[in-house]
Amino acid sequence: MEFRAYGLPALRHAGYALRGQALNCGVMSQPLSSSSPRQTLQSPRGTHDILPDQIAEWRFVEETFRGVCARYNFGEMHTPLFEHTELFARTAGESSDVLVTKQMYSFVAPDEQSYTLRAEGTAPVVRAYLQHHLEQQGPVAKLFYIVPVFRYEAPQAGRYRQHHQCGIEVLGASGPEADAETLALASDFLRALGIEPALHLNSLGTPQSRSAYIRRLREHLEPQRETLSEDSQKRLDINPLRVFDSKDERDKAALRDAPHLLDHIREHDPESSEHFARLCSYLDALNIACEVDHNLVRGFDYYTRTAFEFVSDKLGAQGTVLGGGRYDGLVEELGGPPTPGIGFGSGIERLVLERQATGHEAPATPPLIAFLVTMGDEARAAGVPLLRQLREAGIRCDSDFVGRSVKAQMREANRQAARYTLLLGSDELAQGTIALKDMEASTQETLPRDAAVTRLQAAQHDNSPSR
Repeated sequence: MEFRAYGLPALRHAGYALRGQALNCGVMSQPLSSSSPRQTLQSPRGTHDILPDQIAEWRFVEETFRGVCARYNFGEMHTPLFEHTELFARTAGESSDVLVTKQMYSFVAPDEQSYTLRAEGTAPVVRAYLQHHLEQQGPVAKLFYIVPVFRYEAPQAGRYRQHHQCGIEVLGASGPEADAETLALASDFLRALGIEPALHLNSLGTPQSRSAYIRRLREHLEPQRETLSEDSQKRLDINPLRVFDSKDERDKAALRDAPHLLDHIREHDPESSEHFARLCSYLDALNIACEVDHNLVRGFDYYTRTAFEFVSDKLGAQGTVLGGGRYDGLVEELGGPPTPGIGFGSGIERLVLERQATGHEAPATPPLIAFLVTMGDEARAAGVPLLRQLREAGIRCDSDFVGRSVKAQMREANRQAARYTLLLGSDELAQGTIALKDMEASTQETLPRDAAVTRLQAAQHDNSPSR
């Protein structure tokens, strides 16, 4: 379906499903007439704006993550906002939530190709790893990212249709040491944020060892099919493990006496059992407490062996603040050689809410050091290069740009909590000076311009976040 929006060529929009159905959407094919009443536009449902007074918390989370990743020698990378739809369809698995409940934002572009907005973080990183032959740079690639992710799901606290995710991927290491490294980084990151959720851990074994367990689980659930939720009835046919992802109380009741996957692995998959035991011993050595969670399977079919979530009770039923696991078959699924991998993702919105729920606040934004008050047109014109000079000297400063009175400018300096007010008038211009008013001490002095700059630089240094 081709369409034009507001008279401009636009992409065709389709909801993606494995069987190829498309969801049409209504669009406005003509411009609004000049007589149409103006309406105040709102952000789309399930999205949100991050305003200047909120950004300090976001920057704190992101920079904390970057700092921890740097200590563990991870390299940052960015991938495109959209990928070929096939990437997510092949890696998520038919039984994952993004496909069963049609959560992907997909569209057909003018080149007749189907593309999807980033539905999760791991698959694009693995695609880039293969495309750019990162395996040639060393036996193990340690990568991290901070990206927006798009899922069409019911919005709730900390979960949006566009949310932001930070995560890591370790490609090329198969031993439990890499799993311990991943969990240690996650634990250090959360601790640095002042968050201490409980670590839940499980082993999913290998696809081969899981297959017999899946048959046992289906036999357990089939007699209860009619009591399951609609989504879980679909999952029962495709992959019964996905029923463990459900938050529906009917599904939880049906699983109450289900056989444990970890017990099955200990009996039929000695290599995965040994991997899990060694990981647990490493966590003991690292003083990282964990709880075996038999219902933990994660949301994508590509996971193998280790699966984990850090779970909090501060934000209601959706308590996972960070989760991930091992995916030893994913690289091969995308056409590469057999390559082990492990990683995690964490929603930044949920981390921010978790910090707020536990009473943590990000470091305050550095204060405004100087506000320039100009008196007269000549001083106002001279203020333009003066502000540039101050900023080149590293000083955070601002001024009036709407021609208000001196009194109104002083009020604005107070509103912005400027440390100093700079007064510039005809006398100061003639003498090459600036009058500095110390807003805390309520004192004022006139200094040569260079001396004033030096004074303000010292004040900027004293208020640096690093101090």
